[in-house]
Amino acid sequence: MTWKNKSVLITGATHFIGSHLAEKLVMLGSNVKAFIRYDYQNNQGSLDKLPIHIQNQIEVIHGNLTNPEAIDQVASNADVVFHLGVLDAIPYSHINLRDWLEVNIIGTLNLLNAAQKHNVQKLVHISSIEVYGKVKDMPIDEEHPLQAQSPYIASSIGAEKLVEGYYSSENLPVTIIRLSNSYGPVQSRASIIPTIIAQGLVEPKLFLGNMRVIRDFVYVEDVVDGLLKAAETPKSSGEAINLGSGQGIAIGDLAEKIVALIGRDVKIIFDATRIRPQSYDIEQLVADITKAQKLLGWQPKTSLDNGLKQTIEWFSEHTDIDRRERS
Repeated sequence: MTWKNKSVLITGATHFIGSHLAEKLVMLGSNVKAFIRYDYQNNQGSLDKLPIHIQNQIEVIHGNLTNPEAIDQVASNADVVFHLGVLDAIPYSHINLRDWLEVNIIGTLNLLNAAQKHNVQKLVHISSIEVYGKVKDMPIDEEHPLQAQSPYIASSIGAEKLVEGYYSSENLPVTIIRLSNSYGPVQSRASIIPTIIAQGLVEPKLFLGNMRVIRDFVYVEDVVDGLLKAAETPKSSGEAINLGSGQGIAIGDLAEKIVALIGRDVKIIFDATRIRPQSYDIEQLVADITKAQKLLGWQPKTSLDNGLKQTIEWFSEHTDIDRRERS
């Protein structure tokens, strides 16, 4: 597949992965439409942090995934769809459960219907390896049963099953990508690596919750490369594929690595208020990426040290953005 002059729709483009994907596609010559959730502040999220000459080539459309007419219109001339349009954090109360369910389930249903109606060439649905739940043996491959560790993860599993059903019954060309913890420039400070970096750059003490948790971190440029390969590979249709580094690191070790790369004398302190509720906590998640290597010809190119260095450099140069996010 050549990306030049392709019409590409990205839902949830305010997510930092969506902004990096949009930038890459613009550079490849695609016509990019970014469908983002409307709010009264006209917030464009991570898209606002892209270079102006890139922003000017992205058509931003405000709307809601739960509105079938809006989705039908925005998908009407799309060749490829990347669906990142789910809420961007795992909440720990049931306050927003209905919103979560509506966006994940109804939003995905509307998008699948529109993709089928308008003969989209490929739809790539971005999910998370958290759908595997609590698993003892690492790394996790795609054959592992899915476990609804929470109602929120249950909705993500439900969205995956809708995608799977449209492939099985309607032969819609879809691929499910289960992402490990992605990171990189522009990411929200609410995520773990920006949280550590933001504290490590300016504070004498760094506060963390459970430092024994093991996660698999993959750099955003490698994620974008994997998403493009998933769309380009016909044999990926109907498949669920892990994207990660294939290696795990404990959060405490990660924090020590980041502090060392920053080069400041920062004390790492346990903060019990940052602990996840036990029912939500998954001690380790490391992806088996064999399938992505074989099927997509994809391999992460960025080492954790190099990815962290680039991320630290970006946040060091954008401390004004960090302060605005905290205000």
